[in-house]
Amino acid sequence: MTKSTPSAYLNHLSVAIWAALAALLLGATIQAPQRVFTIQIFGSPLSVVISMQWVAGLVALAVVSAGMEAAIRTHPKPQLLRHTYRYWALPGALALTAAALLPLVPGPTARASVLVICGLALTAATVAEYHTIDPEDGRRRNARLALNIMAYALAALAFVLIYNARSRSLVSATLIGSIAGLLASDLLRDDSSSVRGLILYSGVVAMIMAQVTWLLNYWPYASVRMGLALLVLFYLLVGLASQDARNQLSTRRALEYLTAAGAAALVVFWFPI
Repeated sequence: MTKSTPSAYLNHLSVAIWAALAALLLGATIQAPQRVFTIQIFGSPLSVVISMQWVAGLVALAVVSAGMEAAIRTHPKPQLLRHTYRYWALPGALALTAAALLPLVPGPTARASVLVICGLALTAATVAEYHTIDPEDGRRRNARLALNIMAYALAALAFVLIYNARSRSLVSATLIGSIAGLLASDLLRDDSSSVRGLILYSGVVAMIMAQVTWLLNYWPYASVRMGLALLVLFYLLVGLASQDARNQLSTRRALEYLTAAGAAALVVFWFPI
């Protein structure tokens, strides 16, 4: 195991984040031919586009996950380092969302600003993940709060971006379900007493989000409105799953979550977007 020092984990994270940002920048700026593969799904053709930005996103995902793992392995309490892949979800989702967002930003100045924001977000997420490993870490509470805020903000951004692409339901529902499952696994990590339970709850959230996305694709509403509606549903599902994982789910609490989600949904659909 790597010898632990106060800044050892920061060294691993800084190298990984710089490498990920370099990959994202190259993916957003280099013009390379796209490869299109067409397959038959449910009797109709589905085109899968392999572009430079998605290759860069996968490279950034791999680099960030490897850096997160290397940083975690420097923790001074090795007995806590079980199933460390659970800490990769939010940083990985950030890298993938950044890969989708950067090519949409016009102009080098704006793109550089977005890249800086992505770097700060990745830094905050990876450092916060590290400080949630030890329940006795003095910064754990603030780190968990920061991760929760980033997870819901990222969910809103990813849902709007994916829905705005107007891809086929098979593609958009799969992407939104996957992002929702990754983020749910991070949000529910401290509530579930077992990895199997965490996978089950995250899988249920992902499946419901994918099915609802498929349904919403038939509704003639703006992508921002649909993205926010999916965010409300995501909040509801994660909240109910969290209560159930802690054996605290009751009829009263379920009604509280449903009422809050219903009120938020009314605001989303009535507010002019």
